[in-house]
Amino acid sequence: RRAFLCPAFFWRYKRKRGRKVCVLLALSLSNGCVGFYNQFMPRNKKRIFQLLKLIGILLFIWIISKIDRQKLIFYVKDADLGLLALSYAVIYLIYLIKTIRWHLLVKSAGLNPSLSESWRLYNLGVFFALITPAKLGELGRAAYLRNSGMHGATAVSIVILDRLADVIGIGIIAIASVWILFGFKWFVLGAAGGAAGLIAAIILWKTTGGFRRKFEWLSFLQKLIKPRTAALIGITTLLSWGVYFVWVAIIAESIGIDIPFHVLISVSTITGIIALFPIAPSGLGTRDAALIALLAPYGVSSSQSVALALLMFTIIILSGAAGLWYWIRRQ
Repeated sequence: RRAFLCPAFFWRYKRKRGRKVCVLLALSLSNGCVGFYNQFMPRNKKRIFQLLKLIGILLFIWIISKIDRQKLIFYVKDADLGLLALSYAVIYLIYLIKTIRWHLLVKSAGLNPSLSESWRLYNLGVFFALITPAKLGELGRAAYLRNSGMHGATAVSIVILDRLADVIGIGIIAIASVWILFGFKWFVLGAAGGAAGLIAAIILWKTTGGFRRKFEWLSFLQKLIKPRTAALIGITTLLSWGVYFVWVAIIAESIGIDIPFHVLISVSTITGIIALFPIAPSGLGTRDAALIALLAPYGVSSSQSVALALLMFTIIILSGAAGLWYWIRRQ
């Protein structure tokens, strides 16, 4: 049963039961990573996550019903295929930069994988995240680390810290984005909130020193605050977001959206934060609504905004191909 529920353990089932790959692959793709998050979530919360996904899907259907669908089809069909192909390559550059950060986190916890192993595992996490509610499939990376000998709690902590680095990075950029899009007043409020969060984090770190020393599986955190390690994690995080903004700009250029780059960065930042909400698969619906609202003041039509969101969604889904390939090979 565990083999059906979690792809991280699928290979054990196959080794015992033979090569019924087609049947097991189909079952695992539909139930696999969802089953992994099932092991962590109570039944009532699982239903909540499943229902939350419907919000984004219903929102997307409502948006499609309200916009000019003929124009939407025109923008998508008329998109520059060369730029779209370039954007597909760029998204893997983002994954490469994030893989380097993941590699640093894993090495700080005591394992010594090669960079190619970290690349494979990161892409597996991307694939798992695409097929599970609220991207909980990223915890699949923790299962692989645990199989490599790492303490389970340490493995989960690394996955959480990896995501937290992205949240902190986009949060910093979002403060400046608020100024550009909404004015100085909202910038001050955002900066005050960021400063309060920083102070709270420092206090939390100072007051939990005894707790961290008590549990050996948290000892790796001490290595992360070393200046060189912390700087590398910060640089890779900001660099990955920088490449992400270039990726959005390439897709926007492919369908003729022409707005100042700093505005596009600000819109992409706010949109990226909204897309993190666990109410839609890979930001479907929520990204569309945010882009329509934020790009309208700059003369971008609703159909063009939805075309941008739809192309971004499609490329994100297709970017899971590498992780799918690595997962099939592992089986």
